[in-house]
Amino acid sequence: MKLLNNNGIALVTAIMFTFLALVISGTLLYMVTSGIRSSAALKNYKTALSASYGGAEIVTKDLLASALAFQNQSSSFSSYVSGKMGTLNPTLSTCFQMKLENPRRLWSSACAVANANPKNAPDVTFSLSATAGSPYAVYSKIIDTTEWRFTSFSSQASGRPIAITKVIAGNSDRSGQEELVQSNDSNPPKAPHVPYMYKIEIQSEKQQNPAEKANLSVMYAY
Repeated sequence: MKLLNNNGIALVTAIMFTFLALVISGTLLYMVTSGIRSSAALKNYKTALSASYGGAEIVTKDLLASALAFQNQSSSFSSYVSGKMGTLNPTLSTCFQMKLENPRRLWSSACAVANANPKNAPDVTFSLSATAGSPYAVYSKIIDTTEWRFTSFSSQASGRPIAITKVIAGNSDRSGQEELVQSNDSNPPKAPHVPYMYKIEIQSEKQQNPAEKANLSVMYAY
């Protein structure tokens, strides 16, 4: 009767258990590392998103209001708006004023770009300081201005009416101080309010690491 040779079985078993332990340890290490990376990426995104929200507040509540108040001032449009924004000192594109005051259909071909990426030919660029590290660059672009159409009728000498259509972006009082009226009577009727309405794309990104970024789409009525 021949006995089986069991030499080496213990060594093979030890190697198998060692390999299994290494696989489990490597999997746990990968899961922990991935969790740390995900947490860091989420933190960076939330910080960039907060910068985008701050940029949206500045663009809609401060910058647009200042820009719309510009009505044939002695200074240039860019100088007027930059002066109103104080230390923020935004950089304005040549298309910004056109987009503010005209519906999209009346924009020039150079301004009516199809790309909605706010970093590509932005209308407004400025910087926001961060609590730590480098500041955030904020890019903003108006990609659509609502068109309002009004049709009125005027009679000719022959008595036949002609339809006159007027296209505007809005008729809100841009001074922010007076009510919109149709005449100077003691009790003038108010014209129907037609707000300026814009669709705006906003992106903020870390200046030293552009991969840390967040985008917002904003609808704003003035």
